[in-house]
Amino acid sequence: MASSSRDGPHLGDNILLLPSSQAATPSVTTASSLQDDTSLNSPPFNPVHAQNHPTFHSNNINNSTPSPSAQPSVTQQQPVISFSPLRSTSSISSRSSTSSSSIGRSGGRHGPFPSAAGTSAAATTQPTTAANSSVSATAHAGEGVNSGRGRPAKDSPYSANREHGSKASQLLYTYILTPFQSLQLYLTTPTRDREASASTYHPAVRKLPPWLLPHYRGRKPVIRSTVLRPLCRMLLLIVILAVLIVSTLFYSFRKGQPELSDYRALTEFNWTPINPRSYLSPMNTSFGENYDVLLDGHSHSRYSDGRMSSETLLKWHIANGYNAVIVSDHNTINGGLAALKVAESEEYAGKITVIPAMELTTCRLHMNLIGINETIDFAIKKWPSDDELRQTIARAHELGGLAIINHIPWSNTTEYGYELPRMQNHPSRELLVDMGIDGFEIANGGTLDTISLKFIQDNNLILITGTDVHYPDSSAFSWTILNTNGNRTIDNIMAQLKARRTSFLFDPTGTQPLAYPPENPVYYKTAPPTLLGQYFQMFWIEQTGMYSFSPTGGFCHEEYVTIRWKLIGYFIAWVLVGFLLFEAARLVIVGCCWGPFIRRRRYLRKKKRLEEEEGLVVTGSGLDVDAGRHELEEQQQQV
Repeated sequence: MASSSRDGPHLGDNILLLPSSQAATPSVTTASSLQDDTSLNSPPFNPVHAQNHPTFHSNNINNSTPSPSAQPSVTQQQPVISFSPLRSTSSISSRSSTSSSSIGRSGGRHGPFPSAAGTSAAATTQPTTAANSSVSATAHAGEGVNSGRGRPAKDSPYSANREHGSKASQLLYTYILTPFQSLQLYLTTPTRDREASASTYHPAVRKLPPWLLPHYRGRKPVIRSTVLRPLCRMLLLIVILAVLIVSTLFYSFRKGQPELSDYRALTEFNWTPINPRSYLSPMNTSFGENYDVLLDGHSHSRYSDGRMSSETLLKWHIANGYNAVIVSDHNTINGGLAALKVAESEEYAGKITVIPAMELTTCRLHMNLIGINETIDFAIKKWPSDDELRQTIARAHELGGLAIINHIPWSNTTEYGYELPRMQNHPSRELLVDMGIDGFEIANGGTLDTISLKFIQDNNLILITGTDVHYPDSSAFSWTILNTNGNRTIDNIMAQLKARRTSFLFDPTGTQPLAYPPENPVYYKTAPPTLLGQYFQMFWIEQTGMYSFSPTGGFCHEEYVTIRWKLIGYFIAWVLVGFLLFEAARLVIVGCCWGPFIRRRRYLRKKKRLEEEEGLVVTGSGLDVDAGRHELEEQQQQV
């Protein structure tokens, strides 16, 4: 019998499935061993003593050669070999972070979940050993923590009945320090061990599920997750803002930015042409009602800073009651010549008369040179001298034209940000008369210059009005009226102007209705970076003054930049507020909602998988003895 046991049993090829309680540990049983009184009276198999069992020594099994006399007979029962792949089936988990041990809990990577098979094996098959007695005693000792309706016992480290210290220190220890230390222990304990360590927590912390809060492995992960990671996100936000500010500023300063209003698409004014004669009377009552010319003495097209083409400009004037117009673009005659060509076409013949002109635009004055056919460039510069202005006026007279000074009130208005007028060093009316000018524009848009009107009357100068129209959604306010006896040609109109036989109609409210351009679809494609760039331009104020329209460019006033530090400070403050709100929302969503949800799902998934694995026990032949030996050695180390 002894030799047969040492030589090892003959393993069959049958595989049987047994309940987990019967196959908690690997075992070998033969019919011959059942006849031995020693084997019958021996205690059940214990993995602690597995190393002393001769059957599970690999050298006894692999190196032995069974003799013919030792072979089992046909009447012997087939050996039944049971093996559980879970090493945690009958193991006893003992961890340094807890004060009590749990019988029947897994010591593997799946965590300390309850094991029905392990509990059954420990209760029915294993004898009471010293190790088991110590574990049981420790478990009973741990029950004192939860005694008394979930409150800590008097000997518990979380007991509120401390016998030393003042009352304030007791309250501080009971309600602040102790729960905080218990929460710190909860956070530093792995999620799989929190259920087993629940008896060591404060009652308030004990109510927290094991998956509620994340696991922090020491102080460095806490600092990394609460300090370093938010700082990294803030640094990333700063980099993104810097790139966004620089890129949008460059984009907003590029040329050819599309406008929201598509003025090119507005080419029709679908209303009955306005008849100002029907509701307005001449300002000079002696002029009477005998006039046939309603003239606009000042307008602009796309050849300078206007938003209408030459043809659209003529349509606008016809719709607002004009039958003659002076097209005077800044420092060029090309706009007037282009409009004259359109007016001479068959479509507009007899509807409107165009007189070419050029508005000399400098930093000293704006002056219309009317009835010329070339660009006079003697004084096209920022600061022309008096002699250059005289030379320009003389050249206009040589070409059969007139020199009219435009919008003196607007020119003398204080420029925003400066204590200076828009047109610095503007010549006086007396000096302009001495230079040879022919008249003044006494109405520009909705502004009526009564001072220039009286000066004209006192000095017998030409009186003229102008809309100074740039955009098609503008109203008309004034009409210069003349009488050509039905012969509305350029020469006849110029003759009436030179003869000073003019008057005007003035409507301070402007004409109705108005035409509004449609929205530009291209604008919305580039609006976000453009508007962001314009928003970031508020960080400084760039004072430039009036544009000079000179060939060299530039402005009429000293340019300077003022940094708005207070606005920058408030912007940074609001960015910080937004960042803190983002971190708070992230803490609520990720830390309090999404994080616990993910940890709970993982926790339950591992628990379910462990329960399924513990319920599956494989028995039969083909046992890997080396694997079983290593399994038993690991279980022995855990015990």
